[in-house]
Amino acid sequence: MVRGDDQLNEAKLQTATGASTLRPAHPEEIEKLMGAKPGSLGGVGKAGVLVDRRLQGLSGMVTGANKDGFHFRNVSVARDLAGAKFVDLRTVNAGEGCPRCARPLAVGKALEVGHIFKLGTRYSDSMGARVLDEGGKEVPIVMGSYGIGVERILAGAVELHHDADGIRMPMAIAPFHLALLPLQMQDAGVRDAADNLYAELTAAGIDVLIDDRDERAGVKFKDADLIGLPLRIAIGKKGLAEGKVEWKPRTAKDVELVPLAEVVARVKAAVAER
Repeated sequence: MVRGDDQLNEAKLQTATGASTLRPAHPEEIEKLMGAKPGSLGGVGKAGVLVDRRLQGLSGMVTGANKDGFHFRNVSVARDLAGAKFVDLRTVNAGEGCPRCARPLAVGKALEVGHIFKLGTRYSDSMGARVLDEGGKEVPIVMGSYGIGVERILAGAVELHHDADGIRMPMAIAPFHLALLPLQMQDAGVRDAADNLYAELTAAGIDVLIDDRDERAGVKFKDADLIGLPLRIAIGKKGLAEGKVEWKPRTAKDVELVPLAEVVARVKAAVAER
């Protein structure tokens, strides 16, 4: 039982009941168990009732009488649901006061990256793993496991760090520090500059993904944004004629022209900073 203006939290209900799975009751099951159809149900006079803690101590309440079309008024929870078990069942709402500090609660999404499994004695029974209890009797070990999944860490990072163009991979977990894009592969000067810069960056300990496909610049830019490496350096004939390359962090909107000779030091500083 929860207040009429509260929403039942199914995860809390599952914890309170210890059930492995939950499902809504079918109409025929409800009528058989409760004696009435949905809309006239209540816990007065019923055994095994779970009541949300927010109802504890309240009186003057209205609840279904388990008779179609009828309700009880002036229900006192302490008097009329004396045998009920009080547990946490409701879903909290943004703006409610925190039960510890009374400040307004904020509600947001969370990502599960760690797993906890209660294994019981399933494996200890089969392996013969036993310990002595307080009475000196051999009993199987009650086991559990905890782990953080690599795939879930990556999925969580993508969920938190992305935009309309694709992933914005954090430097700390990116598979490469930067994407190096030679824009005109048919031009020998562009190819040589890209190869030399790739070698210098690699020698400096920078992980570089070079896009040496014979594709249009727009395709390379779009794919670089999609996979979301933290930095993008593009080498084109026009900029190279001035001794410069295009520098763009994945999180930035604008492209900056920087001297080719400063790129390695600037990348090393960006990697160290993040």
